[in-house]
Amino acid sequence: PSKFPPNLKKLTLVGSHLDWKEMSIIAMLPNLEILKIKDNFFSGPLWEGSDKEFCHLKFLKLSHINLQQWIASSSSFPCLEQLVLNGCLDLEEIPSSFRENCTLDRIEVYRSSQSAVDSAWQIRESQKYMGNDKLKVIIHPYFKEN
Repeated sequence: PSKFPPNLKKLTLVGSHLDWKEMSIIAMLPNLEILKIKDNFFSGPLWEGSDKEFCHLKFLKLSHINLQQWIASSSSFPCLEQLVLNGCLDLEEIPSSFRENCTLDRIEVYRSSQSAVDSAWQIRESQKYMGNDKLKVIIHPYFKEN
């Protein structure tokens, strides 16, 4: 983290193919609010976060990544307001810990796996059950070309 500017608030990472374990470095950036990860910057089937990561992150976009399993604790992403998944064709589910995240306002899913779509709806239902009616889930259909 010391290699990054200390007040960094926005970061877009494109196409480097680092292992997801390296994400812990990004997670420690103290002022990061917007993170976009594109084109398999991190590669591999598993992203397993640790507790109290991304303390100030409000917006997370994962775009065209080969991630299959994403594990996050309930204390990760405490300020996350928007989650966007685009082209996450292998993602099995959005972490179930997001069901308890009361700061979420919006989940958008584009061209991603049906199981990711299903988990977005499950998160919305859990939030609704807890009294949070503000969470919007937007699903953009995936059209296969013949």
